[in-house]
Amino acid sequence: MNPLATRSAAPDRPLAIGLLLGVSGWAAGLFVLFFVVLLFRPDSAGQAALSGAILLAAAWALFMAAREGEPVFVAQLALALSIAGQCLALYAMTKGSHGIAPVAGAALALQSALALAMPNRLHRTLTTLFATIAWALTLRFALFGEPGYTTRGDAVHAASLAAALGGWLLAWGPVAAALWWAARKESGWVSGGWETLTRPIVDGLIVGLAVATLASQPFESFGWFGDGGADAGNLALWPLLSALGALGALAAAFALRRSGLMVLCAVAAPLHVAHFYYALGTSLLVKSLLMLAMGAASLAAARFLRSKEPA
Repeated sequence: MNPLATRSAAPDRPLAIGLLLGVSGWAAGLFVLFFVVLLFRPDSAGQAALSGAILLAAAWALFMAAREGEPVFVAQLALALSIAGQCLALYAMTKGSHGIAPVAGAALALQSALALAMPNRLHRTLTTLFATIAWALTLRFALFGEPGYTTRGDAVHAASLAAALGGWLLAWGPVAAALWWAARKESGWVSGGWETLTRPIVDGLIVGLAVATLASQPFESFGWFGDGGADAGNLALWPLLSALGALGALAAAFALRRSGLMVLCAVAAPLHVAHFYYALGTSLLVKSLLMLAMGAASLAAARFLRSKEPA
């Protein structure tokens, strides 16, 4: 039996309840962080690392002590401590760094480790989601530059069509491949006792792929960072590709019978389309043709999913 998959402090809950608990845990975690900073004043990287390690260890112990059916307070307290510890640990890992890419890279390493170490389903789902976002941000800013650290627009306009397409595939292709593998091998990892480890991680990958570009799209595509779509260049294709990614996540959620995640993916896809429409700096005719193609792709995906329904 896999030792990482034998303990879980959170039973299966509806998606809305899980999201509410996650948001409340983050809010509580920020209050805990504020309290720790005021009380201990961890100014140096070493002090922040020590404080973060203590909080993460306390969170792990609470998760291990929690049992199925116990009041949710214990798990929520552990989640709050973990979030505060993650913030302090990330500060210690990136103190003195400049730019978003190093911070995102450190967050990727931290979230990936916690997704395996913390024995709690909601925590594993959240850390997997943040790990996918951190991976996309690391890759995006490492390849195409960061707003505020390069001459405005230069890095974005330098991205060729091939580079933009390749960057998105490099960021989200592994996530899509992992979901495809998980859907095909579900019976194997369930019967092998890996469900409490793999199920929340797969859920996090589904959410990550569904909301991909909403988190990793170049900030220059928004009006408050420049001239809107004119600055997005070929990277404006990322929302369109992510709409297709959301449909892929929908297919994975359907195959794994995760109805709540199916709703989330179905909502994310049109949001990506709206984002793409705003980010793309081209004529209304071209935008209309692209919207028509996206509608046809959505109908094709719906027909495919309907064909897979049991008779």
